[in-house]
Amino acid sequence: MNYKKLANFTLFVAGWWMALLYGNALALIALFVVVMLHFVIWRDVRDIFVILGFIFCGFAVEWAFMANGVQEYRSSLPPAWVICIWAMLATTMRYSLAWLVNKPLWAALVGFLVAPAFYFNSVQFGPAAWGRPVWECLLAIALVWGLLAAFLSGVLIPLIEQMDATESRAS
Repeated sequence: MNYKKLANFTLFVAGWWMALLYGNALALIALFVVVMLHFVIWRDVRDIFVILGFIFCGFAVEWAFMANGVQEYRSSLPPAWVICIWAMLATTMRYSLAWLVNKPLWAALVGFLVAPAFYFNSVQFGPAAWGRPVWECLLAIALVWGLLAAFLSGVLIPLIEQMDATESRAS
């Protein structure tokens, strides 16, 4: 067992619960701790691009969910705690979830099945609410995350993985 990958996933889950249960202030602290420990363990600058990509993507997806009544956060913009969760998830993509990279069908299946459970917990334990009937929201989340996970696995992460190879050839 790779203990670094286990630590990577455990940090994400712990940060996710902190953000969900305690809101914006502790979400930002959890994000800081997760990201700092991530870079202490892995030391790969390319992860900055993954994290930034997830922050922008997460903002767009959450805003679209809000605009279409999938999620309600009682604010006009996605709250910081939600964006922190996206950023913390980014730290897992090249490590504990690396087994999904270049396997977009598997990634789509995982996104389709797992993401609705995480969002369901956001409503049950956190400050989020459903804006439509639950089944519609869960179906929309499953479809969006299935497509998003396939894109991340098949395009974005492989592109970032190639950054190092491209730089080596240019030198």
